[in-house]
Order: sequence, then C-alpha cells, then structure tokens
Amino acid sequence: MPEPIHVNNDRSNRKTEVRMQFNAAASDYDAGPGAFAHFGKRLVDVAAITPGNRVLDVASGRGAVLFPAAEKAGASGDAVGVDFAEEMVRATIQDVARLGLRVRVLLMDAEHLDFPDAAFDRVLCGFGIMFFPNQERALEEFRRVLRPGGRLAVSTWHTHQVKEVDLAMTAAGLMPPRSPGWIKEPDQLARLLTATGFSNVHVNMDTHSFRYVNIDDYWGQARGTGLRRTLDSLDSAQTERVRSALVERMRQHQRPDGFYVAATALLAVANR
Repeated sequence: MPEPIHVNNDRSNRKTEVRMQFNAAASDYDAGPGAFAHFGKRLVDVAAITPGNRVLDVASGRGAVLFPAAEKAGASGDAVGVDFAEEMVRATIQDVARLGLRVRVLLMDAEHLDFPDAAFDRVLCGFGIMFFPNQERALEEFRRVLRPGGRLAVSTWHTHQVKEVDLAMTAAGLMPPRSPGWIKEPDQLARLLTATGFSNVHVNMDTHSFRYVNIDDYWGQARGTGLRRTLDSLDSAQTERVRSALVERMRQHQRPDGFYVAATALLAVANR
C-alpha cells in the first residue's frame, strides 16, 4: 500500500523533493478561486513598486506575484522571475508569451542567485521561503542582490487556503510532517528577517475568504498546491478516508452558494 510522501530533513534531499513537489503541481497551480493570485497582488501592494523599478520575484511559480509586479514596474522597469522547478518555469514562460508580457522567467536556485550585487530595487518572494532548505542563505542572497535602501517583501501562510485538507488528512492519520522551515507567526518571520540583516521590518496579517463551488472544487485547489504529490500518492482507500473526513470538516463553511474558507497570509516588508 503506498504511503504519503514524507519530508526529508537532509537539505540536499529536501531540495530535490521540493523540486519534484512543484513540478507535479505546475500544470494547474493555483486552481480554483486564485488564493495565490489574490495574496500575490497584496504582496506587490506592500512592496510599493514604482515605475522604473528593477524587480526580482523569487520562487515565482505561475506568476501570481511576478505579473502584477511587472505591471507596477511598467515599460521603463524590469521584472524577472526565478523558480527552482523546471515545469513551473516552462509553464510560466508559455503564460508570458500568451499574455504578451514584458518579463523574464529563469530557472534558478534561490540560495544561489546568478545576479550581481545590488541589481534590484525590489526583491519579492510569495509563499516560498518556508520551502528553502537553508532560509538564512537564501535571505542573504536576497539582501546581496537588493540595492542599499531597496525593499524586500515576502509572504508566508499563517492559515493556508487548503487547511481543511490538511486537517482531514491528519484525522485520517495520513498527513506528512510539515517542512521544518514553516513560518506561521509574525514575530517568527520578523526575527528571521532581522537576523539576516534586514531593517525596518514590518509584518502584517492579511485575511481573505475564498469561495468554492463544491467539495471537488476545494479538492482541486489542494491539488493545485504543493500538496499535489502527497494527495496523488494516496491509494483509493486512503483517498476515500480523507475525502470523507473533508466532507465533515467542510460543513462549517457551507453557504447557500458554496463553501467559504478563509486564509490568512503574513505579509512582511523590510529594507536593506
């Protein structure tokens, strides 16, 4: 009987697992009502990007942060997205071509950014740093490529958008352990940014409720996240146990026109 994927604490193995995890989710990443897109726009707002800015989006996924950041930077600016998952990069390059956007998307490791010092006015990272095996190394790289006085903007989940799938899997005894880098509290995120040399650190909690048509819609949202490989590793009996637990959990969110589930992000800004 196949078992869910477990997090490996060895850094090199974890990096490989993260790449596989997000390659698997790339085709329908952020399916459903667009939680990543919503909070991506909010992160761009707090980053205070202005026309002409040079912007780097790390762990850019399918462009939830990169695309609105590019719009803010305008024709006189420059927007670059980097991601560690080949399928994410490939799919996002196709999106860029289809939408006619003026952005670059590159395959790159956040812990080893291939850019010169002080190359960017803004560095953003939406829901990415919790997956980096060496968060301090990545943030040191963010700081290195950010110009003096430039702004960093990062987000993590306080309560993520598919929390009920997590809880249903836990109830079914099938939830793998979280990445050891998971950051849920504002002071935890603030301490990490301060410890890696950033100043004027501010962390706000931002909550939004998302509507799902039915249970299948919510399940599809979960498969459009990093949970994809874990969910797809379940056999039919395990899937049924999780789905049954999920149906019970989702009753509290049901309204006449669907299910409304709130998610809360931590939005942090800081200066180099």
